Amino acid sequence: MRMMISFAALFLSVILLQLSSGGVGPLDALSGLSLDFSRQQVGLLGSAHFFGFFIGCWWAPRLMGSIGHSRAFAAFTASGAIGLLAHMLWIDPYAWAAMRVKKVQP
Repeated sequence: MRMMISFAALFLSVILLQLSSGGVGPLDALSGLSLDFSRQQVGLLGSAHFFGFFIGCWWAPRLMGSIGHSRAFAAFTASGAIGLLAHMLWIDPYAWAAMRVKKVQP
């Protein structure tokens, strides 16, 4: 029973993380268009998301193997929250793209 509770907590946290990350993509595009970013720059934001996902799939297993899955998940979640909150500090499409890469890594 204890293992089921642990898995349920892990899956719930992953679901919440993916829902929040998935909700940022359309908001980035709409915010970028309202801030007069060009369509190429808005496309860069979408591409940065998938580039970050690729890096995360490559890097996350190595990090989990070295520091453990709980610490790795906490580090990725914290960096994602920092990236999300930092969007309004720098109104620049290239900075937003860098934050999107950082924020997506699992």
